[in-house]
Amino acid sequence: MKLYSISHAHHFPLFALLLAVWSLGFMPAAANLYLTEFLAENTDGLRDSDGEFSDWIELFNSGPLPVNLEGYFLTDDATALTKWSFPALSLEPGQFLLVFASEKNRREAAAELHTNFKIDKDGEYLGLI
Repeated sequence: MKLYSISHAHHFPLFALLLAVWSLGFMPAAANLYLTEFLAENTDGLRDSDGEFSDWIELFNSGPLPVNLEGYFLTDDATALTKWSFPALSLEPGQFLLVFASEKNRREAAAELHTNFKIDKDGEYLGLI
């Protein structure tokens, strides 16, 4: 039995549509996480809990559901996409999260988060993976 043949070409669009709809049931929903803002040379703005003017990155969950950040990463290197990993932490719908880019490498969910890199003030790659 053939699912598709040249003589039945008019049935192919329907088959393709049904296959696409069926496969959606097996695909995870995409998270609505965004890097909304960052500061690469903090000299007199927000201070971290150590009293230092660390660089920072702001994330936002624009989706209708909470997002567990465990398994997500921040990086300043396109060749090292898993450079800094988030702890198991839920970002609620409409919630912002500030992460300091200080090279202090702090990942405790109940405390202030710090990446293991700083942001280059002259520009570089910055990714939420």
